[in-house]
Amino acid sequence: MNANKRIKALVVGDEWVHTEDLVNITKEILQGYDYEIDSFDVIMDKPMSRDRSDDIGDNTVTEYCGHPQQLIDRIADANLLIVHTAPVTKQVIEAGKNLFAIGCCRSDAVNVNIEAASQKGIYFFNAPGRSVEPVSDLTIAFALMLGRNIIKADQYVKAGRWDNDINREIPIWDEFVTFRGITFKNKKFGLVGLGKIGKRVAEKAYGMGMKVLVYDPFADEAAFKNYTRITSLEELFTACDFISIHVPPLASNKGLISKKLFGMMKPTAYFINIARGEIIDENALIEALQQKKIAGAALDVYYTEPLPKESPLVKLDNVILTPHLAGQRKDLSEGSAEILKEMMEPFFKEKRTDTCFNVQKIKKGSTL
Repeated sequence: MNANKRIKALVVGDEWVHTEDLVNITKEILQGYDYEIDSFDVIMDKPMSRDRSDDIGDNTVTEYCGHPQQLIDRIADANLLIVHTAPVTKQVIEAGKNLFAIGCCRSDAVNVNIEAASQKGIYFFNAPGRSVEPVSDLTIAFALMLGRNIIKADQYVKAGRWDNDINREIPIWDEFVTFRGITFKNKKFGLVGLGKIGKRVAEKAYGMGMKVLVYDPFADEAAFKNYTRITSLEELFTACDFISIHVPPLASNKGLISKKLFGMMKPTAYFINIARGEIIDENALIEALQQKKIAGAALDVYYTEPLPKESPLVKLDNVILTPHLAGQRKDLSEGSAEILKEMMEPFFKEKRTDTCFNVQKIKKGSTL
């Protein structure tokens, strides 16, 4: 890459990862180059649902905010594109005739058509691991809340029932004893997926004295040093006291967790999903919870988001529901931008491609 060549960057942020933070890291990435930056915000006015009805001409792009035409109108002269949730469709990539690099500060950059970028020889960079700690923390928190009946106990105290039950001539302990939870030592914690987040969840569960069982046919054997490798989902769901999902939102994973698997769980087992709603058969889980076939569940993601208020899930007392907040952290904007900068700097400062997500797919002959 010629440092004397003027680089034009288009930077697009939103309410979660601010354009200002993305502009700042772009300046650091391009330090030493002659450059100019154009920037704007996309408005997060719609839920990033898997069931969006908008036709943007590229059904491979999901979980986005804004419209591709906003990018198309400004990308013609851009060499570098930096985004968060803006939709980088094949049409955007085709309009960016001078693009040589795209950066997206998400780990699973499902709002970018990476295949189309690769076919045009455009280097793509993401922000892996930005949600590892907050997502793994919430996974373990969910396990603790489920296993110790924390939500129900909290409601019991706030409703005044504890005071009423104990301050009687003869105390009533009936509801109180229902809050008695499990001990976690030696319980079997099952993981579907041993990527960056799955590995961190496994470490934390193992640190609590739990036996960690993992199903991931793609993980290296070395990753299972302290864990038991399970060769089928059926075996995992049958054996474990907790099941937690940590696989990416690929088309091949849609409906991966089926009614059959929920039917194999122990009646004392708990299910946790902080990955994506479409990975599970949500109706089958609802049925299992309604019929008390499993002890409970905790969900941060749903097939349709936001979760419709008429969903049967909101009426159940054996499920914990949160609004897709697992990856949210107080320094989300600055932290996400910083990770992307770390991934892109070797490319611009040292002409390295080892941090490039799609380097193996770039057509031979593409040069820096």
